[in-house]
Amino acid sequence: MLRVTSAAGLAIKTLTDRNGAPADGGLRIETLSPEQDTSRFTLSVAAAPDELDLVVRETATGARVLLDSLTAEYLSDFVLDVDDTVEGTAQFRLKPDS
Repeated sequence: MLRVTSAAGLAIKTLTDRNGAPADGGLRIETLSPEQDTSRFTLSVAAAPDELDLVVRETATGARVLLDSLTAEYLSDFVLDVDDTVEGTAQFRLKPDS
């Protein structure tokens, strides 16, 4: 299952709060190109999970990541982390879980 670091959880919580997402909402990650070896993803703030979504919760902040079944399968051995940029924004990063 995708693991979310506490730093990523804090960034997700900040992003969803800023965008007015309700408590059921979260950061949605969707696969754009499932047929390729290196998939590409899109991230968006969602008001609620879809009916069949897997919801991954970061425990310290309660931040939620919403994944459809294809994306959840692909990211099952990954960690979602965040890097701060020079501009002061957050950049999400997926890396293999070691």
